[in-house]
Amino acid sequence: MRPNWRRYGRQSKLAKGIGQGQTQAKFEPELKAEPASSVSWRSIMVLNTDEFCRNTSIHGLKYINSRKLHTADRVFFGLAFFSVLCFAGFLMQDAFDKWNTTPVIVGINPEPTYITNEPFPAITICNLNQALISKAAQISNDTSKFNMLQVLCRRKINSQLSRSNNNWEELISNISQPCSALVIGCSFGAVDNQCESMFHPIITDEGLCCVFNMLHPRFMYKHNVPLTLRNITTKNGYQAVNWHAELGYSRSLKKPDNQYYPRAALGTGESLGLSLTLDVEAAAYYCSSSSSIGLKLALHSPNESPNVRETGMLISPGLETKLRIEPAKIITELPLRKVHRKYRHCLFRDEGNLSYFAHYTQRNCEMECMSRLLLQHCGCIVFYMPRIQANDTVCSIRESHCVESVRLHTSIGRAVESCLDNCLPSCFDLTFNAIPYATRISYNDFKTAYPNMENYSRFNVERSIAIVNLYYKEHTFRASKQTEFIGISDFLSNVGGLMGLFLGFSFLSIAECVYFAFIRPCRLCAELRQRRPVSTLELSKAANFTVKRAKIHVNTILPKDRRQQQRQHQLSAISPATWFKTELGIQLNRS
Repeated sequence: MRPNWRRYGRQSKLAKGIGQGQTQAKFEPELKAEPASSVSWRSIMVLNTDEFCRNTSIHGLKYINSRKLHTADRVFFGLAFFSVLCFAGFLMQDAFDKWNTTPVIVGINPEPTYITNEPFPAITICNLNQALISKAAQISNDTSKFNMLQVLCRRKINSQLSRSNNNWEELISNISQPCSALVIGCSFGAVDNQCESMFHPIITDEGLCCVFNMLHPRFMYKHNVPLTLRNITTKNGYQAVNWHAELGYSRSLKKPDNQYYPRAALGTGESLGLSLTLDVEAAAYYCSSSSSIGLKLALHSPNESPNVRETGMLISPGLETKLRIEPAKIITELPLRKVHRKYRHCLFRDEGNLSYFAHYTQRNCEMECMSRLLLQHCGCIVFYMPRIQANDTVCSIRESHCVESVRLHTSIGRAVESCLDNCLPSCFDLTFNAIPYATRISYNDFKTAYPNMENYSRFNVERSIAIVNLYYKEHTFRASKQTEFIGISDFLSNVGGLMGLFLGFSFLSIAECVYFAFIRPCRLCAELRQRRPVSTLELSKAANFTVKRAKIHVNTILPKDRRQQQRQHQLSAISPATWFKTELGIQLNRS
């Protein structure tokens, strides 16, 4: 039932009329009437603050505001409130710093990753021999090609030589062992027993090498495809596809029986792995890139350029080597895109825009970085480095000293570190490690296992032939997963827990602050502006007279029960503006 405030309003108006016509028993000075809004704004804030402190759920404020307590008690509670607020602020600042500066944590992906859904590693094999002795014999000692050959063999040369000939790719392709002579036997699982044609020549920092299962050049490079990869063809029946660690294989790929390239793993064990028979042609050695005879083998992601010289594994001829592949994959939750790269320390596929390579990886970025440093300090690039611009000059033998100083970071250490620091890891990455096991080849068993190679003598097998088997041990592996260390919900939970523990603060406390600080004062001011200007003295007398008349009327007319019910309705449904006038009058009378 809604109370009848019209009657109360009429009583108030009647009280005002009577009060203005009667003579006051006590002389009170007449106050100047001012607009209610200008008079009441400060009072509104004072009364709202008092009401807020008495009713809020925040601990301590009601004791600080209570006039019943001694001043020393109120000061004690004020100091306690201030101390707790400072301590809570310190802990919240710590929670904010942890949320802002360390947003990423690396854990184990609970879902297994199947090797059949990932590509088999790209394999780059290099013969340590830099030139066939028969090809080197055709080069005259007084030519620039001979001096270039000495650079490949890491021998000392005359620093005053001409820089007219710097066609390194053509020279290396002509004097090195071709892939067809290096890979004499290849078997990939149970579907391809003649995969020798899947090895393509590629020039690296170890000279001419042969790569298997790397992306096709049209997916690997944006422009300036290396000379040795310009005319490669895909084996009949195979389709070259694009692959990235973040996107994986295309869902529209429906080629049966693994008839696409780069190939995915078929299963576990040697039978479903890659088996290679390699011939280093030890008798044709002219010079080695190291101090030994054999091969270097590097495992890398299909969309990544190989780093054979620094990370390749040595394969010795006369041995059968088994390499157990250990894959490692990193995946990242997509909400981390909102975190700045400075704090998550990785780049997504569309964030790392390279100039030469089509796919961003840390290794590809580092190669482009070194190319820019070489152009900046030496005015040229090395023959195996990416050519960012089509007209970039290839370094000749005269710049070999400058090239080595940049490569070894001897003269521009800070510049190299600054450049490499910008090459962040990929947020999605696939890498491979290998655990080698090796034993000697038995000549008799070799002839039995490879009947088409029976023309190899025992001497040639023990000195030149190497057998390599690469395989997975497990059908699944666990990838590393980068997730939010402290998300927005965790941060709010930490802050809310601290505020609740120290101050009893909650979201409803925020609503209380907003209501008493903004909504209620504005509404009261709006209501008071609609009334005529009044003085504080009139406001006090009207409030006192109205209350007295209401008591007399209720006591003389209504019975006791009815009077109690009427009093409850009057107190519960009083409007904010009228209540404020009454409260203000009481406060003024007290003062």
